[in-house]
Amino acid sequence: TQKGYYVKNAHGNDFDGWCWPGASSYLDMLNPEIRSWWADKFSLSSYKGSTRSLYIWNDMNEPSVFNGPELTMPRDALHYGDVEHREVHNAYGYFFHMGSADGLLKRGGGNDRPFVLSRAFFAGSQRVGPVWTGDNT
Repeated sequence: TQKGYYVKNAHGNDFDGWCWPGASSYLDMLNPEIRSWWADKFSLSSYKGSTRSLYIWNDMNEPSVFNGPELTMPRDALHYGDVEHREVHNAYGYFFHMGSADGLLKRGGGNDRPFVLSRAFFAGSQRVGPVWTGDNT
């Protein structure tokens, strides 16, 4: 939290919501520095002994918040540039998708097309990888 990598609540503190793992904070993927930091997490040095081929499944990147009235971040949660969540809710997953795809591009030296399956997406997401519509039966 010292680097300010998380979405903030309306009072400027790290937003804390409840999801599958319990109390959760959410990376502010609208910030290019954070997307770059996230992308670096997919480097070969982060996965010792792995091959260059890595495939990612971004799940629960809507973001889901189970303890709120709308099952997502509050509308007044603040993202990079003091943008309220109500303005970027649908785009949040796209930025997450883009950060993961950038990580795989870096990992492969730009030679491999990344495969990042994402549950959350927005117009243009198909440029960075396929989308999954959730657990529909």
